Amino acid sequence: MADTKIQAFFDRMVPLAVADMKKSGVLASVTLAQAILESGWGTQELAVNANNFFGMKTQLSGNTWPGSTWNGEVYEKETAEQRKDGSYYTIVAPFRKYQDVAQSVADHSAYLTGALDDKGNLRYAGLKGEKDARKAFTIIKQGGYATSQDYVEKLMLRVEKYNLTQYDNVESEGETMKEVKIMLDAGHYGKYNRSPAVPEYYESDFTFKFTNMLKAALEAYGFTVGTTRKDQAKDLALQARGKAAAGYDLFISIHSNAVGSGVNNSVDYPVAITMVDDDKVTIDEVSKAVGEILAQVVAATMSTSQAARTYTKLSANDRDGNGIKDDEYYGVLHGAKLVRVPGIILEHSFHTNAKAAAWLLKESNLQAMAAAEAAALAKYYGMEKSQAAGSQEPEKQPEAAATWYRVRKSWEDAASQIGAYRVKDNAIKNCPDGYTVYGDKGEVIYKNQTIDTNANKWYRVRKSWEDKDSQLGAYKLYDNAVNNCPAGYAVFDDNGDVLYRNVAAVEHEVKAGDKLGLIAKKYGTTVDKIVSDNKGKYPQITANYIRVGWKLVIK
Repeated sequence: MADTKIQAFFDRMVPLAVADMKKSGVLASVTLAQAILESGWGTQELAVNANNFFGMKTQLSGNTWPGSTWNGEVYEKETAEQRKDGSYYTIVAPFRKYQDVAQSVADHSAYLTGALDDKGNLRYAGLKGEKDARKAFTIIKQGGYATSQDYVEKLMLRVEKYNLTQYDNVESEGETMKEVKIMLDAGHYGKYNRSPAVPEYYESDFTFKFTNMLKAALEAYGFTVGTTRKDQAKDLALQARGKAAAGYDLFISIHSNAVGSGVNNSVDYPVAITMVDDDKVTIDEVSKAVGEILAQVVAATMSTSQAARTYTKLSANDRDGNGIKDDEYYGVLHGAKLVRVPGIILEHSFHTNAKAAAWLLKESNLQAMAAAEAAALAKYYGMEKSQAAGSQEPEKQPEAAATWYRVRKSWEDAASQIGAYRVKDNAIKNCPDGYTVYGDKGEVIYKNQTIDTNANKWYRVRKSWEDKDSQLGAYKLYDNAVNNCPAGYAVFDDNGDVLYRNVAAVEHEVKAGDKLGLIAKKYGTTVDKIVSDNKGKYPQITANYIRVGWKLVIK
């Protein structure tokens, strides 16, 4: 099995399993191990065609239990069953079909914690809150979940091989998470706003699916997340959707945009519609700040051809009757303003653009988008210490209480993170080829790059790529090149791209289309270092927010 397949599974399932654990009390390791076994890492027929990752049949314990998310859709397939004597037989069985994987996870846990046996007792009594994976699997097997006689051992093999218990402890000791509540709104219902460029795409399908993905990603950081829609079937009043955010810290309405009625491949940029300026409250300031951040995140993740934008729009009428025409044009934002909650409408580029619509159809892209938006919101609200789902492992001799060692492909690519550790050696041990261990400020602690002595791959130390005569050395090891790179020199790869630059501070004026990730790469530094070095001059700067005209100090 390819590592990419395994990594894709974990990227998709860990946030869902951890978020579900906080609600249901079913260990994340239990959910993950069962999903691995039952779905073949998400590649088997039932998972691919029915979003059913747990082999859940239609008829289970009378087919009723609290919290079931199944809407009645059925998918039939052949399945092998095992008799008590060890022999196997094949039947065609009806299985549950789900709209998305999040529904499959939720229904699975609801079943395990709420299903009754024929005597009216909990079928899996004692499972909820059980902290030992083996004991949990034994309860599940004894309750009749599977007929395979070695079911428990099969699951434990996966728990131990992939260290799944690390996901059962998502909060570090001594840290308390503040509660931040976000209300998510899937923009449309039914089958609405079909793309003229990609007929398979409907805005309503995207908004509902992505809302659930973003909800899971946010919950993995410790956010409390509500949704205005439980399904796609009902049309809900605009203001009522905004008002549903009462008591929350933020309202986000999810959309994709359109221009004209036909295909238009020249328009490709995300838009955040933020709240109109209001001197009486500060929610407009939060709306603008978050909108700018998320719009830039969408632009970076989708690689849109045009820069992110924000705008506001006033209503032509005095909607709240206060004698001042300062109300929101958009009903959902007006509703949020009435309950004094900052809100934005986030347009994920244009589905009238063929490239954008095709991108938004791909589930792996949406997972990456959800991870990126959740990470940006976690940073804005100071929720980073809770860490994304699955980012920790049990600690053994922490080196420094305030330090995390993060394993990523690059510092800027937060979505690629596969772990965050208190112990440096643990981070290095779990750093695969092509990944790097970073400190809290984005500094490189360890870089895992396979050295092929037969490959013509070198890290060259020069003043510039064009100035070959200035070359001081060429190294097979990146770390050796960096360690031997004096001030005024840089480390280049075989293509002439700067991997590291040792320079005194320089000034970079932000131009239209600039992104911090690209600026950091240009100067051989990190996004977080640029943010840290410029925070005093530009307090609004974040990893995902800069303004044209700013003169950034690059050290």
